[in-house]
Amino acid sequence: MNDYELINETVFNYFEGYMTKDRERLEKAFRVDTANMVGYWKNPEGEQELICVSMKDEIDEWVSPDYSTFPFGEGKIMSVNIFSKHGATVVFDCGGRFIDTFQLVKMNGSWKIVNKFFVDQ
Repeated sequence: MNDYELINETVFNYFEGYMTKDRERLEKAFRVDTANMVGYWKNPEGEQELICVSMKDEIDEWVSPDYSTFPFGEGKIMSVNIFSKHGATVVFDCGGRFIDTFQLVKMNGSWKIVNKFFVDQ
């Protein structure tokens, strides 16, 4: 597979892993030991609030039995920019609910998400 196909696979491991609470797919997508998630989340009052969490903690929450996933529509990659042999950025539409941007690193022949920034639409 070429880099674009590998990046597509990584992003959809995240998206499908989130939707199905599949820890294995989520851990394939992220460099779990170093990845972070930062973004604007709508708080209970409907105001945008900036949050920052480690992906290790977030994945633990996403796969817990008590967590309710968001009912996203179809996810789609809006853009991919491979800016070096080790780095890329992706803009991803999570079914119109969130817009995610990812920073990815290529290590040992595979792409991993090291940072996720999102905006709650």
